[in-house]
Amino acid sequence: MLIGSKAFSSLWKEWQKEYQPLQVLELLLAYIEMPEDLSGEIEETQRLLSYFDPDLAPHDAFWKDVARLVDLAFPEDSLSKKFSIERQIHQLRYLISSQQAQYVRTHYKKPGMTDKEALAVYLRWKPFTMFDQGRLHQKISICDGKVVYPDGIPSVNLKILLYNRVEFILDSQGNFLNEVDAEKLTESDVVNGASFNYGNFKRHWQLDVEPVQPHDPTFRNRMTKGFRSPNKLRKKWGQKEPEHFDKSFYNPNGIYAQSHRSLANDVKRQARAFLAMVYGVKPFYTKQTKEVHMSKQPQNNKGTAVLGSLVFMALYALGIWHNAVRGNIPFLILWSVLLLVNISYLIFRLKK
Repeated sequence: MLIGSKAFSSLWKEWQKEYQPLQVLELLLAYIEMPEDLSGEIEETQRLLSYFDPDLAPHDAFWKDVARLVDLAFPEDSLSKKFSIERQIHQLRYLISSQQAQYVRTHYKKPGMTDKEALAVYLRWKPFTMFDQGRLHQKISICDGKVVYPDGIPSVNLKILLYNRVEFILDSQGNFLNEVDAEKLTESDVVNGASFNYGNFKRHWQLDVEPVQPHDPTFRNRMTKGFRSPNKLRKKWGQKEPEHFDKSFYNPNGIYAQSHRSLANDVKRQARAFLAMVYGVKPFYTKQTKEVHMSKQPQNNKGTAVLGSLVFMALYALGIWHNAVRGNIPFLILWSVLLLVNISYLIFRLKK
């Protein structure tokens, strides 16, 4: 039985009824023969992914169950304890992200398309967000005062979240970045790749960030040595630059800046371009994919874009009502901002 199949879904429900959350997770790890330490080798990743149904989608409820079980099984900071099960659970996040990226490639990536173009098609009617600018996925190394990018290729990486759990990282060339991958494994993948999020708004740090230091695979610790993310320092108006501002995500003249813009600004530009690709503001294709897209996509996407915007506005309005009733202020603010963005976008489209 493949994980995600109808037969496994019945077994999965039985496990959750009969066993405690930690026991269910142990059964899952045993089912896929999860190693204590991932090697990063493509053959190993392919073998592990062979236990999953190719049709198991990133938006499937199974992943919500997994995140819920981890939340219940590991209270407070217990996932950071140095034991075998904790290490396996942490590294499972990397395998999950690889499976979800592979789903998009298998079901949406046509010949000549990039991962980015395929992801845009997949996300078209789904409530994804890019408010988290992926600062931690912009690591570089400084050697003798010179910037060294992973694989020697400058890149502005884009982080996309679906349901605040599913995480996709795209580089400037439109490739998925994953710590482990069934098709390729580069330095950029390992250093700045995606990882599924177990934690919700309150527990993200305990379940997804703190366990990295004690539980990351040996191969990743080796390959990420010397690479650092930009800091979050900002220069206040009328004041001197704070110490280490040269390494800031927000410094247009700092080490991480490209093209005389801050890295944060470049990420925003990438996010706007990706939104345009998803909603069909104008055709996005490379020289290699022009013929494919011209033959399969309508030339005038304005109607589709407006309809999509209206649908999302309705979803965001429902989200505002849902969180207002429950007094969930952070998500009430989030959905309100999303609604305002969509209203602005709709006005922009109607004026064109």
